[in-house]
Amino acid sequence: MTAPVYNSKATKIAIVVEGEGYFEMACPHLSQGRQQGGQQRERGGSQQREIRGGPSYQKVSSRLTRGTVVVVPAGHPFVAVASNNQNLQLLCFEVNYHNNEKYPLAGKRNVMNQLERQAKELAFGMPAREVEEVFNSQQDEFFFKGPRQQHQGRSDA
Repeated sequence: MTAPVYNSKATKIAIVVEGEGYFEMACPHLSQGRQQGGQQRERGGSQQREIRGGPSYQKVSSRLTRGTVVVVPAGHPFVAVASNNQNLQLLCFEVNYHNNEKYPLAGKRNVMNQLERQAKELAFGMPAREVEEVFNSQQDEFFFKGPRQQHQGRSDA
């Protein structure tokens, strides 16, 4: 799987060249209205969540097969995961890249490592040491074992 990442200004265009898998993206634009703080609601296979007073996000996900094109707007976290029995080859490019910054949400250089200890404790509701243990244990930078591989202890796709 690719590391979850979002771009500050660039729009990512991903084309499936070979293989199968799925993608997930968090999108604030598909949400309809606001919910009471911290409440989650399942709706049609997607999940919507609002943090007190913040925007409401909807999880967008879909199967990826050869020829699929995915457009990921700036500011939308995105991850692609290969199926268990095939590699997933994506051709990605980004437009409006001028002054763009990539924000990895996992891996060696994830944005959580840049937060101050107090911010980590407030955000995750646990001691900063424990939060740092989780985020610092990820030594890979861009490609990771997928969710099913982690649970099965497998390293091959």
